Amino acid sequence: PTDITKAFFQGMGDAYGSTLGIIISAGVFTAGLTQIGLIKALLASITGAKGAIGFVATIGPAAMAILTGSGDASAIAFNEAVTPHADAFGWLSQNLGTVAATAAALGRSMSPVAAATIVGAGIAGVNPIEVAKRNAIPMTLAIIAALVYTLFF
Repeated sequence: PTDITKAFFQGMGDAYGSTLGIIISAGVFTAGLTQIGLIKALLASITGAKGAIGFVATIGPAAMAILTGSGDASAIAFNEAVTPHADAFGWLSQNLGTVAATAAALGRSMSPVAAATIVGAGIAGVNPIEVAKRNAIPMTLAIIAALVYTLFF
């Protein structure tokens, strides 16, 4: 029992460390984008266009989550860089942040590199790509629903 317990917590520590590593990397990436002026240029290009920020808040975090496998890192990166400027787009920051977090979670749910997908696929004995393909249609429909919500509310 002692060896099993140690192995379990060592594995949990590795998983926790990897998760924090992804979130920290997203923060560093966002800081880099801010430093080179890309975030400021993006904000300037869509200021005053309520629909544009809704599109960016939905598609951006979802796409980043699909690519990175982390919805949290994607949402945190967006919410650190863009959400503080929500009032410039006529949005409440909590609404913009919620849209970004929801879209990021949906994107992560169809990412073949998400930890949950990899673990679930391993338990089921299938390829993570198959799990991602299975989730792609409902998650895409949910992202579209979130986008429609941003356009009208």
